[in-house]
Amino acid sequence: MTPTTASSRRVDDLNHDLEVVKSSEVSPRSSSPNQVAFSGFRIVEGRAGDHHDVQRLLTTLFHGSSAGDFQAQIEDPFYEPNDRLLVKRAKQVVGHVHLTKREIHFGPLRFAMSQASDLGILPEYRGQQCATQLLAAAERRMADDGAVLGIIRTNLPDFFQQRGWAVCMRHSFSVAGARDILAQLGEAAPVEANPWQPEAEPLKIRIWRHVEQAALMRIYADNTHNVFGPVVRSDSYWRWLINRRAYDRIYVAIDGPDKSELNDELTPIVGYAVVKNERIVELMTSGERPGVAEQLLARTCRDAIEHDTHDVRLDAAPNDSLHRAFKAAGGQQNYHESAAGEVWMVKAFDPISLCRTLLGEVHRRAKAAGLSPPAELGFLLDGKKFTLSIRPRSARLEAGKAGRSYLACGLPEFTQLMLGHLNVESAVETGRLRASTRVAIETATALFPQLPLWQPPFDGLDS
Repeated sequence: MTPTTASSRRVDDLNHDLEVVKSSEVSPRSSSPNQVAFSGFRIVEGRAGDHHDVQRLLTTLFHGSSAGDFQAQIEDPFYEPNDRLLVKRAKQVVGHVHLTKREIHFGPLRFAMSQASDLGILPEYRGQQCATQLLAAAERRMADDGAVLGIIRTNLPDFFQQRGWAVCMRHSFSVAGARDILAQLGEAAPVEANPWQPEAEPLKIRIWRHVEQAALMRIYADNTHNVFGPVVRSDSYWRWLINRRAYDRIYVAIDGPDKSELNDELTPIVGYAVVKNERIVELMTSGERPGVAEQLLARTCRDAIEHDTHDVRLDAAPNDSLHRAFKAAGGQQNYHESAAGEVWMVKAFDPISLCRTLLGEVHRRAKAAGLSPPAELGFLLDGKKFTLSIRPRSARLEAGKAGRSYLACGLPEFTQLMLGHLNVESAVETGRLRASTRVAIETATALFPQLPLWQPPFDGLDS
């Protein structure tokens, strides 16, 4: 994904359309969408002239859809009209899906991905395979565009599981009372002063200015380097993300003279928080100055109280230290696959190629875990055999045999394993993975640990 997140649009129409299509029926790189026809319907690529009909369809399907949301999609720097696939009956647009090109960080790697959103069919045309065929066409288009992963956020996982998609990533947020958080932060032990350094001036927290975009970009880049899940954001993407105004306000923390950041090398900005409806959708800091995140949180809580809002929500990576402040304030951290019935799902269009892309990282993990080469882990994937071999200077994946110690699973579970979604021990206990030996479990745990795969929701806010 370059910048990415999934839309929060519901796809309730799909529960009328759960026809199972075998993978052999739709080649992942077959004909283009505008050549697909079935039962009086056609799937075509959108054009600029379709925008009016598409917007009207989305308003009908998703009653919360607004003209502002639609216009923001068009202004996305990566947007092209043919990123929308449409189901047409004669000249009428009866179905739609929007594919968004993004790129995500995955540790030292970057993966191209395509995110599907606003997938829906008019009620009178449900149950006629429109959604199934539209999703199949979307998958072909994603793969043809070079996406390693497809991603969607949905409240109907069964439909996508039938098509080989797998639940991946978890919602990660904490909620607590604003007054309770402030009380807890006030009781936090002060940082011990260093007698060899002058006492630090207090930070200033204020609303950001547009000329300070470079500071936000720098801090975000520092925080997302070598982590798992966040979208890669270019300068043009940052401008779009800010100008679409899906947030209420952005706070910045100033350490030093408060002046416009015209020279990013001399910037005093050491942190920022993006807030919508007293929900912190992104909070990141830089430098060694302690307490920056806590002071940004405190400012959010004070403003929440002024707005007569009792609770504050923080969306942050599962290993973010601020979750402890919410727990200490009597709040609760939520780190689950589903939130309000909604899950993230992914599909790797070539899971074996995905594994080969990860071989360098796998070799590094093997060395860190002290695995003595040669070491092997076999896979039995829907009846096909592979062996992952760890050698002194490299790792290799070879087809044809699985060896004595192997894991057996389907390709969706294999994708989850590659992306760090699965806890190997738990997956074996629940039958999602089957291990031939204890050695297979231990080796897989070392090579494919559970990762804090997560994306800030800032990218996916509706206007």
